Amino acid sequence: MIILETIPFYFLSQDTFVRLVGGTTEYEGRLEVFKLGRWGTVCDNGLNDTLSVVVCRSLGLPWNASKAYGGAAYGQGSGPIWLDNVKCMGSETGIEKCSHNPWGSHNCNHRKDVSISCFSSTDIAVRLVGGTSENEGRLEVNRLGIWGTVCDDNSNDKLAVVVCRSLGLPWATSEAYGGAVHGQGSGTIWLDKVNCIGSESNIAECSHSPWGSNNCNHGDDVSINCLPNATFVRLVGGTTEYEGRLEIYKLGRWGTVCDTNFNHNLSVVVCRSLGLPWATSEAYGGAVFGRGSGTIWLDNVNCIGSESKIDECSHSPWGSNNCNHRDDISINCLPNRSNDTAVRLVGGTTEYYGRLEVYRSGKWGTVCDDGLNDILSVVVCRSLGLPWNASKAYGSAVYGQGTGPIWLDNVKCLGSETGIEKCSHSPWGSHNCNHGEDVSISCSPSTDIAVRLVGGTSENEGRLEVNMLGRWAAVCDNNLNDKLAVVVCRSLGLPWATSEAYSGAVHGQRSGAIWLNNVNCIGSESNIAECSHSPLGFNNCNHGNDIFINCLANNKFVFIV
Repeated sequence: MIILETIPFYFLSQDTFVRLVGGTTEYEGRLEVFKLGRWGTVCDNGLNDTLSVVVCRSLGLPWNASKAYGGAAYGQGSGPIWLDNVKCMGSETGIEKCSHNPWGSHNCNHRKDVSISCFSSTDIAVRLVGGTSENEGRLEVNRLGIWGTVCDDNSNDKLAVVVCRSLGLPWATSEAYGGAVHGQGSGTIWLDKVNCIGSESNIAECSHSPWGSNNCNHGDDVSINCLPNATFVRLVGGTTEYEGRLEIYKLGRWGTVCDTNFNHNLSVVVCRSLGLPWATSEAYGGAVFGRGSGTIWLDNVNCIGSESKIDECSHSPWGSNNCNHRDDISINCLPNRSNDTAVRLVGGTTEYYGRLEVYRSGKWGTVCDDGLNDILSVVVCRSLGLPWNASKAYGSAVYGQGTGPIWLDNVKCLGSETGIEKCSHSPWGSHNCNHGEDVSISCSPSTDIAVRLVGGTSENEGRLEVNMLGRWAAVCDNNLNDKLAVVVCRSLGLPWATSEAYSGAVHGQRSGAIWLNNVNCIGSESNIAECSHSPLGFNNCNHGNDIFINCLANNKFVFIV
């Protein structure tokens, strides 16, 4: 047997050894295990220091103060990852006697390789990097002679108190920020899920995930300001001083606020802090006054309404969010409430139908089709003084996509409301939609629905198309069966007894709208409109799902697509 290098190892069984690789002394390094003739590594899932006790003792090294680190603190290994979810009690004589996944079974990569220090120093240095003064910067921690960063999961200002006090800096008003607001670090991310009480003498005394174990990237690096300046707010992009995109000044830069879980109490606090009218103020999501740029300072802002300024409201850690600038909040301190919200129908050939648009804060915008049903059309048509008894609501932008803000989403009307704004809905401007989901309305829809078969080799076959609102469109194949073919063929006066319906656009894809989805026919209906189906235009399909019908399918054949 050949022993490689002069690294201490421990004989575990007939073919298993351990060693520490990549450290500056024999007491530390990446943990490697020899099995079946190959050296491999150990994954850091479920890691704790009991593993280091077992490994160090088995190597004949000091173990009382030993530490285990995740995140490949001593560099990434190569080859197999032999062990994962290793759970030691501490009394085992070797790593193979700890519980673990089957050898070689894991869901890891070498970025999660375990490292061990058998003679770990208790000294932990911290520093602030990248700020404009000694009082601020990206938080970095030195461990095992390596500087690394701290992830912002669950961070709060008590971490700043501990760090600033340990550095001999002012700490009474100190703040911690996520989102790498002082730039991204590099190398190891040493700590995650740091939870300080505030009385600790240094960061190592705060509870945290195992050293080096995290699911973060450097976009989540924590920054600290030990002596922050006051916070300022402004409204940008409106036509008057009373309205605009909400921006906050922090750490020498302006940034925005994300619309997650916001409500009008936020506008009350902001407008009052600016000395503007606030009693009827409103907050909007969806960047209705344009998208900002740079840092998104706040998310999950929850104001009671009595706060004197926005930073007194509860919120996620400064700079920590999962948003983009499409979610920027806007504020209107003095909205025009002289009338109910205006609505109009755009893009139809008559006043009775078109894309639904809503006027708010001086801008026309659209309505998203999430949760759509025909009760919305009843309210809209009646508010416009148009017929409403047979009105219909359609999703998927069947009258074309709008532009500008998407004002409303998840609109749920009872039917008795006098205007759309009185229906329940998500906060104005807050949505997860695009204009391909714009709602359209028909206040006086025709009950006539024409069908045709297109692209076949005879009149008896082809792609199924439906004419509604004067437009031909396709039908999606979700939940398709041959009873649809029976209804369609019979309604066209074609043979139907052996008719068949096929999915997958076997006679070519159409473009444009898809009118129907989830069509479920009993077989006795006189036309397709009598079959149950999703709301017209509402689907999650593409034209690769277009239906093909063969009304005279006596002979079985195969389509090669």
